[in-house]
Amino acid sequence: MTDPHTLHAGLSLAGELAAKDDGSNFTTYFNTLLIVGITTIIVIRQFTAQQVTNRMFFWVAVLIVRGCVPPGPAEMKPASIALLVLSLLASVAFGLWRGAAFPMWRDAEGRVFRKGDRRILFLWLLTVATRLVFGGIGAVAFHEPFNADALWLGMGVTLAVQHVVMTRRKAGAPLRVTDGGAVPAAR
Repeated sequence: MTDPHTLHAGLSLAGELAAKDDGSNFTTYFNTLLIVGITTIIVIRQFTAQQVTNRMFFWVAVLIVRGCVPPGPAEMKPASIALLVLSLLASVAFGLWRGAAFPMWRDAEGRVFRKGDRRILFLWLLTVATRLVFGGIGAVAFHEPFNADALWLGMGVTLAVQHVVMTRRKAGAPLRVTDGGAVPAAR
């Protein structure tokens, strides 16, 4: 059970932040928490056995739509747009890499599953680090403010590419039938 005083203090703090908000502080905190929360859900799901279906594209749609909400993923300056394009190309590259590296297998009923391993963990850490590096370059070299929309869009693009690659692998890759669908095929 939550202590009423703790709950009241938390709500008071949120109210104070909102009241002091100059249009960016509370929104930035909220967006950061949302990014961390959704990214955590997505990444954790990468390491549990999941059936490879078109339902995987749900998060892709959510992230890409959120990334394109005004003010958009980049300021309308040549340096900002160039940095966004480069970061999205990196997102595509990591999506291709993860999609090709994901262990996939077919269960006894013919359903295809996937579950991330250490290699996928490494690639996710590299993906997130690269996104942070691009954000840092934007802040230091071009004095760009933190832009959550670019992160949303980048995560959506990398997941989209990963899912497309896995969907194509599902259709044509030779997969070993396992008992119970819990063990990845040997690579």
